[in-house]
Parts: sequence; C-alpha cells; structure tokens
Amino acid sequence: MQSENAFSKILVPVDGSAQSVLAQELAALIAKKLKAKVTAIHVVAHPLMHPEMQKLFADYVPVGPGFASLPPTERVPKAHASSMRDAISSEINDWYRQKGQQYIAEATSLFKEEGVLVDQKLVEHADPAETIIHEAQKGNYSLIVIGHNGQEEPESRLGSIAEKVSRHAQTPVLIARQKNEISKILVPLDGSENAEKALPYAALLAQAAKAKITVLHVEEPHLAKVKPEVAREIGTRILSRAADKIKETKPEQKLESGHPAKMIIKTAKEGDYDLIIMGNKGHSTIERFLLGSVSDHVIHYTDRSVLLAK
Repeated sequence: MQSENAFSKILVPVDGSAQSVLAQELAALIAKKLKAKVTAIHVVAHPLMHPEMQKLFADYVPVGPGFASLPPTERVPKAHASSMRDAISSEINDWYRQKGQQYIAEATSLFKEEGVLVDQKLVEHADPAETIIHEAQKGNYSLIVIGHNGQEEPESRLGSIAEKVSRHAQTPVLIARQKNEISKILVPLDGSENAEKALPYAALLAQAAKAKITVLHVEEPHLAKVKPEVAREIGTRILSRAADKIKETKPEQKLESGHPAKMIIKTAKEGDYDLIIMGNKGHSTIERFLLGSVSDHVIHYTDRSVLLAK
C-alpha cells in the first residue's frame, strides 16, 4: 500500500465499552487529519449463538404456568416447547440487536461531532472477528481501528477479538490503548522488508499530526554478547537505512540491546510514546517480528496503541 492512499477508509468495530470509545476517538483524529471516511460496525453476537450452546438450548424445556412442580419433560406440552424456545431466542436476539443499534448510534454521533464522514453497519448472527476481517477485505478498507480491553474492563469483548483480528486480517490494524493523541511515534525495526512496511505509515501520520518519530532497533542479545561491535554495526546500518527512507520526518535513531518485545514496551513507556507502529512479521529465520512472538507480546502487554502494518 502506498502511503498516499493509506487510511482513506477506516473500519471501527464498536461495543459500547470505554476502550471502544477510545478507538473511536483515535479513528476520528486520524480521519480528520487525513480526510478519511469511517464506518462504525457492530456484530450482534451472544452466548446462545455458539453451536454448543444451541445444542443445550435445544434441550431446554421452558417452565409454563402451573407446571413448575412437574418433572422437566412434563412441564410444558411438547407441542408448545419449541415455539416457546423460539420466542425466548427472539427476545434475546432483539435485546442484543437493540444494544448494537445503540452502540452504533453513539459512535455515529461522536464521529459527526468531530466532522468526520461516517457510515453504519450492523451484522447479525456472525462471528465478530471473522466478520471484521471479511468486511475490511471486502470493503477495501485501509485501516481497522479497534479497542483493546484492559484489566479494568473485563466485560469488553473487543479485547480478545482485537488480537484475533491483528493476527489474521490482511488490512493494517490499529489497536487503541489509553491515549487518543499522536505526538510521538515509535517504530521498531529488525532490518527486514516486512518490518520496514511500518515506515510509510509512520511518516504519513507524523506529517499529518506533526508528530515526532523514533526508529528503534533492539540488538540480538546473543550476538551483542559474543560480537558487540558486529551487533552495533548492524543495528546502526538498519537505523540509518530506515531513517533515510523517511528523512523528511527527521526521525530520531535509537539502538538498544535486550529482549526485543520487552525493550519495545519499556522504551514506549519510558519515552511516553503515543503509538507503536511495527510490521506484523520480520526475519522468519530468527522469529523476530512474527505474530505469536514479538508483535503478539507487545500487543498483549503494552499500554500504548499499536499499529500493525501489513
């Protein structure tokens, strides 16, 4: 994706949680800066939609008036049990649908107040993560902005969904955490082409938001221990090459040594960065930026927003 075409269409899953609102605010900020259009999407899903729960519910016999003292199989005439289950299921579906419509309406109001063009989309009876991934690809969206719940908000479902989406979506994914501003951007690099896919996105956002960029390379611990001069030379070259590619943003270069994921998280926190932008994979031979290792660790443990370039 060329940077000049990036982030023109933004997909924002909403669920009414505080982290979802943070994602909306961050998406609105980006959309305003880049004149992008946003779609607020909510996927109606509840426990009874799960296949195993459906099997259990199919055996459920509702309790009718005057039948409570009878054995379960005799409480409601079989002829009426199925229709009663359908009525209960319909009532549950209606409640979740109404809540979904409320979440979308609130998100739409937020975007309109910020002067952002916004569409709405409500999808029923579907897996949330799969639906978001499919919608992003089918609708040719250039960015997914999704909230990630923390310990303070375990009821939000988007947290686990965000990690699934980040692993499998072909669209860049921005997982919003805490801050809803972009003034300092951290770009971890390992020298691979995939990791450097983060650079155009960082440059675009930095120019739009007048933010500062720091490119970071974390030296391999074993190489730094055995041949520190070699590790430092490699790291310096990686940073210099990256900085040259986005020289118009005048990025700061930072070279560290240690566990890559832990050092990225530490640097982001100590430097008070608002956003980490990284490739979703890097050198496959040394498993540096593969999801499930560094990227996955950073997403799970950092308290900063993370944008995964694809």
